[in-house]
Amino acid sequence: MNPVFNHRSIGSLVVFSAISGLAISWLLLDVVPWIFITTFQISSLPYLATLFFRILITYLVLFAVLHNSMDIVSKGTRGVVRRVAGPKIKRFDLNQRIQHLWLIVTVAVLAITGFAQMYYEAWGRVVINALGGLAISMDIHLLAATLLGVLVAYHFGFYTFGYLAARARGEHPHIPMMLEKRDITEALQNTKFMLLGRGEEPKYAKYDYTQKFDYWGIYWGMVILGVPGVLLWVYGSTFLLGLPFIFHTSEALLAVLFLLTFHFYQAHWNPRDFPMNKVFVTGTQSEEEVRDQHPQELERLKEVGEA
Repeated sequence: MNPVFNHRSIGSLVVFSAISGLAISWLLLDVVPWIFITTFQISSLPYLATLFFRILITYLVLFAVLHNSMDIVSKGTRGVVRRVAGPKIKRFDLNQRIQHLWLIVTVAVLAITGFAQMYYEAWGRVVINALGGLAISMDIHLLAATLLGVLVAYHFGFYTFGYLAARARGEHPHIPMMLEKRDITEALQNTKFMLLGRGEEPKYAKYDYTQKFDYWGIYWGMVILGVPGVLLWVYGSTFLLGLPFIFHTSEALLAVLFLLTFHFYQAHWNPRDFPMNKVFVTGTQSEEEVRDQHPQELERLKEVGEA
């Protein structure tokens, strides 16, 4: 065995394989049979909406499994920079870390209470009863949804105000999380590097293409979850032929599978960071880590005297 494949790489492989197996099993047991056995009238709007999400979920899970499989082999065989002592580089300030914690708590509560209601007859009854019944569980779900909505409004309001204020001062601020042409180029370059071993890993700036995909995927999902969720809250599950219910529940499944198969691997379960990357707690990374993962960002920080 290549000595680079140490306990971190093996642990990452085991966890990733288990999660991928569960996700693919869900696809085989739920998504694929649904296409052939459905109570919807073919070509009806509810059928087409559900089919769209089933296809989207399938492709997303397969993409995550394929991309992360290449990544785990690439990192496990060539070696990566581990967390080391030395100078620290700030990645996230306190405001960002509080927002992330807020996001973790509200999404976790929404997932637990939401899926417990969806799968009440299977296993949700246990959770619902532990929370005090369906009514209380729904109140908790709605409270968490409201708090998540507040977070989304604050997040975009805070950064929009900061951007407009900078422009008013005559500055031209760069928004590092915005999607750019270079993200496509870097994604193709990294795929060639992971799959064929050709070239080199891209020299990423503050955020790489996987982090941007992760970020915008989460907030896109919040819109698809939130708007139908409000309609469900006000009008009930049969409103508009049940389309809000289909969008809300299908996007919830998509979001959870996305978190399990893509986000957690990229942020924590890859060979470099397994079992957990503490940057979301501490807000800092070592200079060596930043040089390995985001070399262009380190160069920028040195130019402005922040590193």
